[in-house]
Amino acid sequence: MWRIVALMMLALLFGYGLIRIGVGCLLLAQALELIQVTDFADALAEVKRFTAARADKELVAFSVSGYCVYIMLMGLLLASGAVGVFRYKLWGFMLLGLYLLMHAALFVNYQEINPKLFVLALQALMLVVLLYLRPPRAADIVK
Repeated sequence: MWRIVALMMLALLFGYGLIRIGVGCLLLAQALELIQVTDFADALAEVKRFTAARADKELVAFSVSGYCVYIMLMGLLLASGAVGVFRYKLWGFMLLGLYLLMHAALFVNYQEINPKLFVLALQALMLVVLLYLRPPRAADIVK
């Protein structure tokens, strides 16, 4: 039963990572004018409005393209970390931890509290549960 729960969590994390990679790639392609899709233009406009509204508060300024790359990198860490945890590898947990730090850094950077903070907290809880349910194999842990 618990094994299935862990596998479901890993599937969710992996899938969410793939979504972040895909969305980041598509938005970056739109920002670089490699593609022209109305829905992506609307999403980019939303990103521009979000960053412009917080320009006076942000600690590190992101261009729209830079923000898209950041989102893609977060997705890569999330999907790769899920694969590592699936394989009982310590590096999987490290990548998931780095993803969580990057996600939290966005809240700090924009000094923003919003409902996505709940997603971050849920993912942190999932990481703790996965550490219990699928701990890295002893051979991977440096002594």
